Amino acid sequence: MLLFSSILNSRVPVHGQPENIYDQIKDIIMEYIRPEESIILNVLSATVDFTTCESIRMSQSVDKTGLRTLAVVTKADKSPEGLLEKVTVDDVNIGLGYVCIRNRIGDESYEEARIEEERLFESHPMLSKIDKSIVGVPVLAQRLVQVQGMIISKTLPEIVKKINEKLTYKLT
Repeated sequence: MLLFSSILNSRVPVHGQPENIYDQIKDIIMEYIRPEESIILNVLSATVDFTTCESIRMSQSVDKTGLRTLAVVTKADKSPEGLLEKVTVDDVNIGLGYVCIRNRIGDESYEEARIEEERLFESHPMLSKIDKSIVGVPVLAQRLVQVQGMIISKTLPEIVKKINEKLTYKLT
């Protein structure tokens, strides 16, 4: 599974970074998202226009159907206006859909953050309209387990076949 997002904002080298830092980062990301076995966890800030995200273009270039790409929308509390439309209209065709989360703030414990996350999506006038099946870190964890199981069941037969071929070749 590869998680990527604003790492692509490193377009300008700083503190002695190489001039081609952006290309290096992009190449590394592409190396990891290209294999069919990879789950692409595309992290998007609720504050940005999803249609202009470089990370979405990259994931779409290797996952045309979107069946390996799940979008995680962070900072829902910072930009609630229009978020419901962004995650339901899906202008950018994220095949596995979206999960909206609230990040931990400061020194909040995991448990405190989950309580605040639940409170936010239950009581906020706009965010409370988002379907509860796509909200929260526990939902994200559950979705990842489901996607991982799906990809393993899809790719395992080919992996076993390749292992058997190599074993047969070595034994002969």
